[in-house]
Amino acid sequence: MALREILSLLGDDMPWSLAAPFVVVFVSASLCLVYRRILPRPLPGIPYNAGAIKSLWGDQPALAGYLSTGGEFSTWLGRQSLKMGSPVCQVFVQPFKMPWILVADFHEAQDILMRRPEFDKPQFLIDALQGLGDFHARYKMGDAFKARRQLRQDLMAPNYLNNYVGPFLHSKALDLIKLLEVKTDLANGRPFNFREDYTRTVLDVMLHHTFGEDYDESALEPQLELLRHMTPSLIPESGVDEPVKFAEAPRSFFIELLHETAEVLERTTVSPTPRLSFWWWSKQSWYKKIDLEKNRVLKKQLRKAARNLEAGTARSALDHMMMREKVAAEKQGREPQLFTQGMADEIFSDPMTGHHTTSSALAWITKYLTGYPQTQSKLRQELYSTITEAVDEKRLPTFEELRRARLPYLEAVIEEARRLTPFVIVRETAEDTEILGYKVPKGVQCLMVSAGPGITMPSVPVNEKTRSESSKLAKPWGKWDESRDLKLFEPERWLKPREDGKVDFDATSGPQLGFGMGTRQCWGRRLAQLMLRTVIPLVVWEFEMLEIPEKLGGYIGIDGISREPVNAFARLRKLDPSALRLS
Repeated sequence: MALREILSLLGDDMPWSLAAPFVVVFVSASLCLVYRRILPRPLPGIPYNAGAIKSLWGDQPALAGYLSTGGEFSTWLGRQSLKMGSPVCQVFVQPFKMPWILVADFHEAQDILMRRPEFDKPQFLIDALQGLGDFHARYKMGDAFKARRQLRQDLMAPNYLNNYVGPFLHSKALDLIKLLEVKTDLANGRPFNFREDYTRTVLDVMLHHTFGEDYDESALEPQLELLRHMTPSLIPESGVDEPVKFAEAPRSFFIELLHETAEVLERTTVSPTPRLSFWWWSKQSWYKKIDLEKNRVLKKQLRKAARNLEAGTARSALDHMMMREKVAAEKQGREPQLFTQGMADEIFSDPMTGHHTTSSALAWITKYLTGYPQTQSKLRQELYSTITEAVDEKRLPTFEELRRARLPYLEAVIEEARRLTPFVIVRETAEDTEILGYKVPKGVQCLMVSAGPGITMPSVPVNEKTRSESSKLAKPWGKWDESRDLKLFEPERWLKPREDGKVDFDATSGPQLGFGMGTRQCWGRRLAQLMLRTVIPLVVWEFEMLEIPEKLGGYIGIDGISREPVNAFARLRKLDPSALRLS
């Protein structure tokens, strides 16, 4: 009944003082009904926190409280599944929106990512990546996505990686070693932050991969040149556990904008309103300058790549993509689209996303090797005892030596660090479906709990009969021994003993979702793996990572484009491999 109808029943002559209580009751009741209608509404049958649906903010206060005490978002998700004792549950984190569905069973998450077409890229992530323009990762599954991926099909091939990217990567890793040697001498036993050193190294590699010799600016070389001219007397004296803060050399405008664009992407990725957030950033004068510089450099590189194509040479990623576009155009009887915004955006995404994620991975591995000295020693022993010629000749291993060496413990170290530092993978339901027997409607965000039950926490029971048919038919991966603490860094989890006493690395030893899976898994995983497998051995070969103060350590991370460590400090000591060689 409307308010005016109530007043008409009360009569026109009733004093306001008598009518007011009826009005107050009506308004209060109406507001109560409205409030109850906008409270979180759980999806039927799926477990949830009972207290969450009694507040407009749902699970948000509990999440905020957990984060304020040093907890992490990905870990909080895993704790919800354990709390409810269910591999599928729902949480209410965004007011006025449908709940998120948490999938805390690796086998089912793997099935969703690899074999379930009713799950696709979530719209909020497509919106969050607006800063990178029109590139393949922002497409839903379909012909356009496939066409963009086909442009890239040469770029993860062994021939391209080993013969083109690899040698340059190795030369940059050697420059990194020189930089770390300079910093170690200047620090004189004190710790220092190494995060930016890895970022600069990976940036140079990614720019070479993207543009080749046609791009000659470096992020790493200016830093090496700056510190080479420093003397220990220029370092302010302090306690042995106080970190040295080294000056940072300025970077070119284009290299700097890669960093700034990454910052914007981080903010829009975690924003509850990514479209609005990006619109705001895009209106800022500093962002407009970044956008102008980006387009200027990309147009210049597109012209150079087109000339390379015309000359019959294809070396860089952009060269290969243009070659693929030309072949596709000939097959389809159309003119090749070499100078489009789409081509520019597609190639820009590589140095942008690649440098951020890979440098974070390098930092995490270094942190774990610092925190687990026995693991560090075991890896160094494997390197020295495998690449013996380099030890005997008192030099660092060549790229070919590293590439061809059988290093199962190195592979295990990389994989174990990835297991412990995942970022959350999200898919959106493109139609009504089921997950482990629970009905999930179209348009729901489904989060694969990559730091939770079965991976870094004890498993929760699953009714095997509720699995999808494709899940039942798939060969299951191994499961971790949950009698051991799954939060500990133990590369041995990934090693399989052989009859001759040696071990093999087994990528299916147990669950982890570091690169994602299926068609939408990380496109540059082979390039990232090549970088990790080249840089980390050279650092371990040349330096011992000594103990650092507790305040500079820890394994707290920040979720965004990737999972980035809050602290990234090391205290290094130069080694003599020939003196330390173990038989």
